Amino acid sequence: MVTTLPPINDPEKQAQEVAQRLTAGLGRLENLEFVRSSVTRYSLLADVEFAMEELSYALLWANNVGAPVPCIRDGEATVPIVGLPLSPAILRRFPPGYFPPYPYPPFFREPFFYESFAQAFAGSEIVMSKPSEVPEMVSRPLTKFLNVRFQWIADNPEFRSAGAAASAQANNPYLPFMVSTNTSGLRIHYSKTFAINFNNVFGAPTTPLNGWILPGIHKFAGMDGGGNFHYDTGTFTTPPDFSAQLMI
Repeated sequence: MVTTLPPINDPEKQAQEVAQRLTAGLGRLENLEFVRSSVTRYSLLADVEFAMEELSYALLWANNVGAPVPCIRDGEATVPIVGLPLSPAILRRFPPGYFPPYPYPPFFREPFFYESFAQAFAGSEIVMSKPSEVPEMVSRPLTKFLNVRFQWIADNPEFRSAGAAASAQANNPYLPFMVSTNTSGLRIHYSKTFAINFNNVFGAPTTPLNGWILPGIHKFAGMDGGGNFHYDTGTFTTPPDFSAQLMI
């Protein structure tokens, strides 16, 4: 049986529509119902769905305890930081039980926030924002990300046909990507640009490192053997970018 998903005739318009609906209820439990149902209506959104769920949970927690949300200025945009690998060097400075349970972000605890971010995002501007400011903040970078994703789907109509008659190669949305770094032996992490979460691992070790990535706009970072986190300020849009030379 072959299932054909609806065509995407106007990627930019659909990106705006989905971004508007996904950000309308951020930080409210009722919004998760739309986020989880979006996959059935739009193709290839499972990873975006999960990213928005994680962001929404973080905003729920911040609202409940009256905490600000750490954000990073990235070019013209300011975006929330949702996930950051816990460096062994940082963890040794804090006692067991210091961090709140998952899914609440540990770096919302101020002493940990200032020490970990000073190391991880050295040279970048970090701002603390109200949870209520985040939905509008995320809207534009989310729209840009979705536009790239929907444009790839529109340019590859064979991907919309899923089933026994469709070839595995034609229906593989993962694109080849190569990462090079100035430092050898790094484990590479990556994040979507609309909500920074570097808990996603691209692979190891560098350099170079070949792997696969879904269409979208991403940022990269590396973790060295000593557990030190290295952030790269570059932004890569795939397609057309199929490689990244990181300055780390």
